[in-house]
Amino acid sequence: MTAGPKIVLYHNFQRKKLENQKTPEHEKMRFILIAVSLVNIILYYTAYAYFDNILAALAVFDLPVGFLTFLKYFIVFILGFLIGFLIILGIKLRIRMNYFDIKVLLLVGFIPASAMILYYTGIVDFILNRISGSGGTAGELYYYFFSRTDIWSLWLGTAAGSSVRVRSAPAKKYRHQAMQ
Repeated sequence: MTAGPKIVLYHNFQRKKLENQKTPEHEKMRFILIAVSLVNIILYYTAYAYFDNILAALAVFDLPVGFLTFLKYFIVFILGFLIGFLIILGIKLRIRMNYFDIKVLLLVGFIPASAMILYYTGIVDFILNRISGSGGTAGELYYYFFSRTDIWSLWLGTAAGSSVRVRSAPAKKYRHQAMQ
């Protein structure tokens, strides 16, 4: 009976020893992910910064305004996603598998998602016009708070990017390899 707990402790010790070892291929993979994320952040930021010039070049194709607006906010969302993903890569979380943490997305992304929904549906605008009329302090507050969809898209993208969990631990070792 005493041999059982010793074997379990030995296996736990070996498993922790293997988890703490950093293999060069995983560090290389993490470095490559960080480098690619930084390059993509620069590219998407450049695309957002020159979006008016891009619109002038796309004017030849006579694209709908709604699609161009979607494209602009999609670029900002992807920029935020890459920023959030870069933050998660920098934290060095110890996880067992890759997954998307929906709870983090719901907690962090609730405010920007609801602000964008309320702005584009016009529900708050309708209520404010019924209660206080078209002018006033409440109308200005509504406009300056909800109309910043660039910021809301960036925040929502950052929430989505920080919800991604990527495993950067060493590859799984089998028992016959771990106990030599």
